[in-house]
Amino acid sequence: MAFLRLLLLLFIFFTYPSYAQWYILLPKGKRPPQKKGAPIPSLKKKISPKPYTVEVPKVIAPRFALYTPSLKEITKEDLLGKPLVILFVKDLFEPKVEELAEGFERLSSKEKVNFIVISINDADFISAKEFKNLLGLKKVLVSADSYTFLQFKKNLKDLNPPSLVIVDEYGFIRYFSPEISSSSTKTLKELSQILRTLKGKAS
Repeated sequence: MAFLRLLLLLFIFFTYPSYAQWYILLPKGKRPPQKKGAPIPSLKKKISPKPYTVEVPKVIAPRFALYTPSLKEITKEDLLGKPLVILFVKDLFEPKVEELAEGFERLSSKEKVNFIVISINDADFISAKEFKNLLGLKKVLVSADSYTFLQFKKNLKDLNPPSLVIVDEYGFIRYFSPEISSSSTKTLKELSQILRTLKGKAS
C-alpha cells in the first residue's frame, strides 16, 4: 500500500502543471501557499519540522556514501540532524557552479545546514580538492559520484544538472529544483528563504 501511495504521489507531481522552478514534496495540508508564476513558494505560513506520521505520503532520500577529496567516507546517516542541500552539476569548474559553491560557504556560516556539491562526472573527483582550495571552501563538501545522482533520479526523474535537492533533518526530500535556470544570486536568495521555512521561520 505504501508503495502504491508513493507511485501515486510521484505521478501527481510529475503530471500536474508546475508554474514554479521549485517543486514541493509536502502533504497538501502542510504546503506553504503558492501563487501562479511565483519563483518559490510563499513563506508566510510556518511549517513545523516534525517527522511525518505514517499516514502521510513521504519521499525519503536514498541512502548514499560519498568520498571527500581526503578519502573520508560521508554517508546519509552522517548528515541527519540538519537540513541537507545537494547541488548536482555536470562539471565542477563552471562559473555558475563556482558562484553557487561560494554562496553555500557563506550560508553555511549563518545556517545550520549541510551543503554538498556533487559532480556527476566521476573524473572530476581528482579535481575536487583543487576546486575546494581555489574557492576557499571549508564547510561545503565536494565530491564526484554519478551513482549517487542516479539514486536520486530514480525518485526525481526530472533532475537535469545543475539541480538542487533539499533534504530535511529527518532524511525526507522536501524541495527540489530539477534544472537551475535563474542566476546564482536569485537561486541563493530563494534557497535561503526555503531553508528558513524548513526551520519554521516565516520571512
